[in-house]
Amino acid sequence: MVLIENNVIFAHMNENDENHQVAERIFHKLKKGNLKLDISGVTLLELEFIYKSQKLEEELLKVMSALLSLPNVGFISLTPEIVITSVRLRQEFGLSFFDSHYATTALFSFRTSSLRNSLGTYLKVM
Repeated sequence: MVLIENNVIFAHMNENDENHQVAERIFHKLKKGNLKLDISGVTLLELEFIYKSQKLEEELLKVMSALLSLPNVGFISLTPEIVITSVRLRQEFGLSFFDSHYATTALFSFRTSSLRNSLGTYLKVM
């Protein structure tokens, strides 16, 4: 499974985004059934914050409906373990709120010690 965050979703929606073509390829593969991906509950929460702050909640409903209609998309729930680990990542590595949640969700989704070790090494280098 592939875990995506809002940068990919926004790049897909914005033709002027520098990553639009990459996002288009991802969503094309997804729609054809050649790719499966997961979206974190925190990704949805971030989308909601962004659209609400811009007073675009009707547009948010359209985006959510479009995400729900995509084949091969799973949604990963927020758990207490993800929150605890996200706090630790922010404290230890200075990650932003949402980035700490995305990193933790990836860790808990794939549940491999090699991925956890790789992320720890990566974060220390940052």
